[in-house]
Amino acid sequence: MRLHADDYQIISFFVLVLLFSIGERVRPAWPVNRLKELKIDLLSFAFALLVQRIVTRSIIHAAGDITPVSIRPIVNYLQDLPSALRILLAIVMTDFTIYWIHRSQHTFVTMWRTHAWHHSITEMYWFAGFRTSFFHSLLNNIPQVLIPITLFQLSPAEAGIGYSIGAFVQFVEHTNCRLSFGPLNWLLVTPDYHRIHHAATLHRGKNLAGAFRLWDILFGTYVDPSTVPADYELGLGEIIDARRIPRLMAGV
Repeated sequence: MRLHADDYQIISFFVLVLLFSIGERVRPAWPVNRLKELKIDLLSFAFALLVQRIVTRSIIHAAGDITPVSIRPIVNYLQDLPSALRILLAIVMTDFTIYWIHRSQHTFVTMWRTHAWHHSITEMYWFAGFRTSFFHSLLNNIPQVLIPITLFQLSPAEAGIGYSIGAFVQFVEHTNCRLSFGPLNWLLVTPDYHRIHHAATLHRGKNLAGAFRLWDILFGTYVDPSTVPADYELGLGEIIDARRIPRLMAGV
């Protein structure tokens, strides 16, 4: 039986759910009340999965082969590279692109509306990390589809590996687990690093990187976790009226 890209995604996703659920129980980093916003988290999770499927398929269908003729030789060269290198380059380029999308979401009012729902998280753990609006998912899925599939033309297996790494990053960012990459902490995003980004007021526009801290360091949005007090409020710093939730989830 041949596995498709979707199969790899489903398998890797549930493996990560199991690993991070156990990790949060064994090595919790902060006190978390998972029941506090469980209904919202369940709704957001189901919504995020639905939107991700719809948006991904729509982008793939609409994109086709959009490579400009002028850069076709470069694209052909990239597509001929060894599999591991193509996956790595696709991850780095996607992460770099999403850094600038993320930065624009913290710079421009209209873009912030696509992102505010994600910052409504007040209890940080892996499940809450899937709280994303429709337009947030759309914006992020464009590079996540076009770069690995259209530009590098990754096979289903290669795309599955890339997805698994991307999903791992998503879990790492939002997990309530003491996690360190040791000598690679200077390069890779860790839970305490991204948690600073979710502070209600302090450093909300900092530590924007998804996988590689390098972007924050290079472009002036870096905050060293060791310099920030461990106890601070998360979220938007305001009570969210239930009537605002549909608009926040839409990202408008």
